[in-house]
Amino acid sequence: MSAQTAAAGRPYAGKSLADRRSEQLERILLAARDVFAMRGYAGAGVDEIVARARVSRTTFYAFYENKEECLLAVFRLGLERIGAVVAQAAALTAEQGLAPPALIRAEVRATLAAFAADPSMARIVLIEIVGATPAAERMRARARNVAATIIQRRLEEYAYWRKRPEQHRRVASLAAMAAIGEPISDLVATGRIDEWEALVEPVSEFIGRALIDPADLP
Repeated sequence: MSAQTAAAGRPYAGKSLADRRSEQLERILLAARDVFAMRGYAGAGVDEIVARARVSRTTFYAFYENKEECLLAVFRLGLERIGAVVAQAAALTAEQGLAPPALIRAEVRATLAAFAADPSMARIVLIEIVGATPAAERMRARARNVAATIIQRRLEEYAYWRKRPEQHRRVASLAAMAAIGEPISDLVATGRIDEWEALVEPVSEFIGRALIDPADLP
């Protein structure tokens, strides 16, 4: 066993070095989430992040090369958390065998609730990441592509959309994303995220009318 490996496993105050580093990283990510949400990318500073996280600048730079890299990590964490909630809801609705309108409503509710559960993270994912840096825009574009592909696959479960050209399915998927993303972004931007439940019915109705062919209804 190397000296470095031994040190990593050696307990300090009852915790291994690996555990302490994991806790430090979590504190940095949560602090960065709050600072980026409050200040925006341009206004956020590493000094404020480390102060909130109760770590040193040296510790911060042991994890991230710069502020941009930290922002991308926070954005990635937000996507993972929201994606996990939505995937869980999709699995549950599939088990329940819901008809298309009820299925759409359940998944719209789960998506909106996931954003509302963490307003600071929602602000970063929906607003602050936009145009922050070229790398942030590339990551955001990749995330949009993944989300649109997931929606498109759901559309292809319906006979009507399976018959439509690929470009039509893609446009419909992007429209469905916008139908959810734009209203919730407006609530986040205006500090009214607690009103999210009022969006469930109108968003579900719009998506249902736009994307479900009557022939696919039971």
